[in-house]
Amino acid sequence: MKKTPGSQSAFFNTSLLVGLFLLAGVFVVFFTASADSRRVPGDGSLSVHNDFTRSGRQFTLPNCVQARTFARVTPNGISIENVAASGTPRHSEAATTLTRPEGPTSGPLGNTLWQVDDDNAIADGVSIDANDVWGAWTLQGARLSAYPIAGDGTPDFEFSSFGEGNSGVASAKGADRTGFLESDAAGDDFRIHGFKSTSNGTPDWSFSFPETDPNLPASSKRLAVSRDGSTIAAVVSDEPATQTSKLYIFEADTGEIRSTLTDPLRMDAVDLTDDGSIALVTQDNLAALVDTSNGTVLFSVTGSGAGNIFYRISGDGNVFATAGFALDVYKFDGTTYQRVIHFTQASTWFGGASAVSRDGSTVGSFGANFTNWLSGEVVLFDVDSA
Repeated sequence: MKKTPGSQSAFFNTSLLVGLFLLAGVFVVFFTASADSRRVPGDGSLSVHNDFTRSGRQFTLPNCVQARTFARVTPNGISIENVAASGTPRHSEAATTLTRPEGPTSGPLGNTLWQVDDDNAIADGVSIDANDVWGAWTLQGARLSAYPIAGDGTPDFEFSSFGEGNSGVASAKGADRTGFLESDAAGDDFRIHGFKSTSNGTPDWSFSFPETDPNLPASSKRLAVSRDGSTIAAVVSDEPATQTSKLYIFEADTGEIRSTLTDPLRMDAVDLTDDGSIALVTQDNLAALVDTSNGTVLFSVTGSGAGNIFYRISGDGNVFATAGFALDVYKFDGTTYQRVIHFTQASTWFGGASAVSRDGSTVGSFGANFTNWLSGEVVLFDVDSA
């Protein structure tokens, strides 16, 4: 492993662009993985299962967007345009192009504190808390690495059960708690471990899953830690033994299993609310909100495509987004979840990257043009005005 010293470089002097590039960067993951996606059906139909109200009650879901914002990345810079529902620019907010300065640029805005290069392993995921940058490495040299933020890129400790295979990591944003999910190279041994910054390479607890699936190895999107550090969630698949998937909810400090949910529909990813009370499970093209205290499905809705998708939920659980051939946003109205945004665009796939702000006020996604994978758009929505 080699460490490269930091360097300072200038880029666009706009904080908004940093967020847009973060969203756009996730497209690289989608582009790489999409070739291996087992299926991406184009069923745009919408069906709702609702346990908040009487069984069988039907809702008329609104399909209205008052305004939307586009950001297009081009060789000449970034074009940002605010468009009203009619499709025309709002007021005087015509398209604005932010061009790059002449000459080469070498990095993002600000200082590079440190960076780590590994000639053998590939970084699957990274999670940052108040103390550390937690890295999950895959393939040869697969491991968990704990890098102090104020350090020089040298890990405080590293851990692996296998030394190769796949892994994923997630950490609490408001507490000292991290989950590490790993599977061996053959895909027949899956394990999860709980760590703190003070664990010194020895897990606080570990659990070996009875379920295995070589086609769905460990990854960061299959793992979540609540912001308060109370809850860890993971999804695993059991193929071909039972042809089911299972959600596990763990007490983060002890590793005790709080609840589980088993379903024949494949589980691809999981997200948690701030207090860990609700898990949003991505099941192919189904979004399922699960009560983590008992594994009960509170609400579920069909999305618009499957394969390489992971849905996101706000910290308070009031807003969540599904993405595929369409970007759909749902908001809790005090009784149930209603769809407040439905956005589609020709030849565009939104499933590879989406984000929901902690307070649920903003939702964003990267729309990849699947007729030309080298192009796409970042879209941001103000949920309250939708």
